[in-house]
Amino acid sequence: MPAAETASGRSGLSRGHGAAAFALLIFAWASQPLFLKYFTGYLDGWTVNGVRYGMAVAIWLPYLLFHVHRGGLTPGIYRDAWIPAGCHLFGQICWGLSPYYNDASVMHFIGRSTFLFMIIFGFFLLHEERLLFVRPVFWLGVAGTIAGVLFMYAGGTDIGSTSPLGVLLLLGAGAGWASYGVTIKKYMHRHRARLSFAVISLYTAPALWVAMFLMGDWAQIAHVPLPTWGWIFASAVTGIALAHVMLYVVLKQYGPIVSDGVFQLIPFVTVVGAYILFGERMTPLQWVGGCVLIGAAYALLLAKRAAGTPPGA
Repeated sequence: MPAAETASGRSGLSRGHGAAAFALLIFAWASQPLFLKYFTGYLDGWTVNGVRYGMAVAIWLPYLLFHVHRGGLTPGIYRDAWIPAGCHLFGQICWGLSPYYNDASVMHFIGRSTFLFMIIFGFFLLHEERLLFVRPVFWLGVAGTIAGVLFMYAGGTDIGSTSPLGVLLLLGAGAGWASYGVTIKKYMHRHRARLSFAVISLYTAPALWVAMFLMGDWAQIAHVPLPTWGWIFASAVTGIALAHVMLYVVLKQYGPIVSDGVFQLIPFVTVVGAYILFGERMTPLQWVGGCVLIGAAYALLLAKRAAGTPPGA
């Protein structure tokens, strides 16, 4: 990824627009556990996943069809998108089910395990990632990730804020997002970012619809109040349809190093929202675990930087 100044010049974005995109992206991602936790009172996780992705596809499909009509798709994009779409699907299923077994406040903290999984998957698929395994700071990040997850689990089981299945789902989501990021770099580097996500969404949504009809209580859709539909649509727009576009803008404006550093604020924003909306409180041991996980994520970012691989890669 080019330096922030160079990328900014090429993108033609003002710093004000970049800062606004950064703030919106943090809000979009920090709010998703809050949205999902709220929806647990109305629909099961399979149905929420199917409905939200249906809305996201409705937003992205016209954009994709416009470029198909103009012949703007690079050759092979449909073939190259299959593996990233499968990884994305797995991560989305785990993430969508996790609020039924976790408090919203812990979801993004355990989700920091994505950094570790990304490096592990990168070891097998990307040659440059293998340089990290000889660096002590990498192993510090590994140990911190494991310790942080254990602290979060031990501190939350007595008060019901997490559960063994809940932790496994969040780790599964982290593994899914990580493999998605690595396979995007390996298979989709020839294609435009927004078109890539549009095609991947087109693959992901039908699979989630099948899962909804087979495993979800989708008949409850008829009983969802109209205001809640508004919140479901807002979560689909912010968390699925627009978050990836805003991420593209932020990386262009600031570069991956600054971006990945500031993104560590997202779990703390979620905690504040969960306290205000649901009265959730993390235990002292959970706070220790959360801070250890953030520190471990920074250690992994430092390891990637020292090895000469971009943290956002």
